[in-house]
Amino acid sequence: MNHMRAAALPLGLSLMFALFFILFEGGIFSGARMTWHHRGEEMASRLLAVPILLYHNIDGRGPFSIDSDSLREHFSLFRERGLRVIPLKDLIRRLDRPSAFADRAMVVTFDDGYPSMYWKLLPLAGEYGYPVTLFVYADTISTGPGRGLTWERLREMDGKGIDIQSHSISHPDLTRVRKRGGKDASRRLYEEIFLSKRIIEMRLGKTVEYFAFPYGRYDAVLVSLAMDAGYRRVFSTDYGSNVITRNNACLRRQHVKSDYSPGYIESLIR
Repeated sequence: MNHMRAAALPLGLSLMFALFFILFEGGIFSGARMTWHHRGEEMASRLLAVPILLYHNIDGRGPFSIDSDSLREHFSLFRERGLRVIPLKDLIRRLDRPSAFADRAMVVTFDDGYPSMYWKLLPLAGEYGYPVTLFVYADTISTGPGRGLTWERLREMDGKGIDIQSHSISHPDLTRVRKRGGKDASRRLYEEIFLSKRIIEMRLGKTVEYFAFPYGRYDAVLVSLAMDAGYRRVFSTDYGSNVITRNNACLRRQHVKSDYSPGYIESLIR
């Protein structure tokens, strides 16, 4: 009998903790009831929730690449469904001063810095009048002749509605770098997070405000380091929309993969 009582004690404590958590979060304590109900309203309103789509290459090869015809189909879908593609900076402004959008809004981003960003994305985005944010890592930017993505082409793109932001220098998994610890890891994090910002700013003559974590992998320490480096927001690859009345430092982006049907794309932005 004593053994049974001992086994039941941890379970009882767990249940009490769970009950307290539910009551506290539910607003029974500290006059937070209205806050809880307001959160429910936020989640129900699409005008307060903004999805960010994440694309990569536009050459039709690999699981994270689509061809230009598919991208055109997606852009047409956004227009047909009455979705407004807004600049990323407009979403950040709403996070700073929350208010509902007049219609359903969304943000389009690309990662890495493939040559197709200049040759395919730039003309297509211009045709539709869609603002796009491109996160580049510095090592992939070409400094020689050819069809690669160069700093000169990035400057042209930045002046034509493709906002260039930071994706590190060499695209490592920063969570692994941090876990190694030591001076070498600290120096590497400084380079990838802080120095990448300064390089892009120097090359393009602009202020870089956003950082996309390579592979979407992050932790609380890395978020803090990025904010200390001067970024206004950082970005993961966590799925889900961003509710503008919750001023999170790390925002979600939803991957677009090559095998996603138009119907599934619509479900991400509906």
